[in-house]
Amino acid sequence: MSIIRRPLLFERFPRLRHRLPWLELGSFPTPVEPMTRLGNALGATQLFVKRDDLSSRRYGGNKVRKLEFVLGHVAQRRSNTVVTVGAAGSNHVLATALHGADQGLKTIGIVVPQPPHGYVRRNLLAGWAAGCRFEPVAGSVDAIRRFAQLWTESLRTEGRPPYVLWAGGSTARGVLGYVEAALEIGAQVEAGLMPEPEVIFVPVGSAGTMAGLVLGCRLAGLASETVGVRVYERTMANAWAVAWLARRALALLRSLDRSIPRVSLSVPSIRVLHDYCGRGYAHSTAAGTVAMERVRDLEGLDLEPTYSAKTMAAFTDCVGSASQRRRPALFIHTYNSAPLDALVASCPGPEVLPGALQGYFDD
Repeated sequence: MSIIRRPLLFERFPRLRHRLPWLELGSFPTPVEPMTRLGNALGATQLFVKRDDLSSRRYGGNKVRKLEFVLGHVAQRRSNTVVTVGAAGSNHVLATALHGADQGLKTIGIVVPQPPHGYVRRNLLAGWAAGCRFEPVAGSVDAIRRFAQLWTESLRTEGRPPYVLWAGGSTARGVLGYVEAALEIGAQVEAGLMPEPEVIFVPVGSAGTMAGLVLGCRLAGLASETVGVRVYERTMANAWAVAWLARRALALLRSLDRSIPRVSLSVPSIRVLHDYCGRGYAHSTAAGTVAMERVRDLEGLDLEPTYSAKTMAAFTDCVGSASQRRRPALFIHTYNSAPLDALVASCPGPEVLPGALQGYFDD
C-alpha cells in the first residue's frame, strides 16, 4: 500500500488539513545536493542546489508545487476546464496540461509570442500531445479579452465556468507551493542535510515562486534571504509584486487558521536583482549562456536560457564575491528534467498547431 504524502504545511498547522484543498502530484521532498565542483571553480565553499527539477517523473520543475494546491482547488470547485496563460513555450501551460490531464481536466492555454528557442518547439508539441488547446493571441490585452470569451463559451457549452488560472500559477493558492518548499528547506537544514542558507536564489517572472519562499522562510523561522532574479518586465516582476502575492497567500492561510502568525512582508525587505534580464523575457544573455554551460560541465545540471540560466548567472556572481565565498548559498533548480521525448514524438507535427504557432518551427 502506498503512503499518501501530506504537506508540511498541514503538519505545522493541522487545522489546514481539512480546510485547504490539495492534491498529491509530485515527489517531495526534492533533494539538496552540494555543488562542490562549481564551488571550487568560484572559490566558494558551501554551495547547494535544491533539485526541484526532479519534482515529478511526469513533468517536474517549480510548477508542480503550485499545481498541488491549485488543482486541489479546481477539484473542490468541480471545474472541468482550466484556462491559463503564458508565453508560447510556457513551462507553466505545459505543466498544467500534463498534470491536469491526469486529473481528467481539459487545459486551454492562451499564449503570447516570445523569442524562439528549442524548448518552445518541444513544449508546444508536448502540450498538444497532452491535450492542451492552444489559443494564440498578440499580447496581454488580447489575452484578457480571450479569457472573457472562453468564460462565456464554457458557460454555454458545459453549463459551468472554467477555472481561470493566471500566468505561472501565481495566485494566492499557487504561492503556497513554495511556502511548502521553504518549510521543506527548514526540515532539511534541521536534518543536517545542509547548513541554513544565507541566500536562496530563484527567478522572478510571475513572482509566485519567490513570494512563497519569502513567506515560507518567515513561517519556518529561517533567517535566509530569498534573492530574486528578474526575468520578465520590470513593471510585473518586482519587489512590490512579490510582497503583494506573499500577503495574499498569508491572508488566505490566516482565513483558514487564525493561529498562523502575522509576519512582516515589507517591500524594502525583499531583494530583486534587475541587471540579469538582458533584452527581456526569453532573450538569452551572454552571462546566462556562460553560467548554463559552466554548471552543465561542472555539475551535470541542465538549465534553460529564459529563467534558470539568468538566475545562475546572478548566483555565481554573488557567491564568487569575496564577502560571500564562505557563506552557505542555495540555488533553486526550477526547470523540468523529466524526459519529454516520447510525448513529443507522439505529436504528428507542427501542422496540428494553430497557424500562428507554426512559425516557431521555421528553419
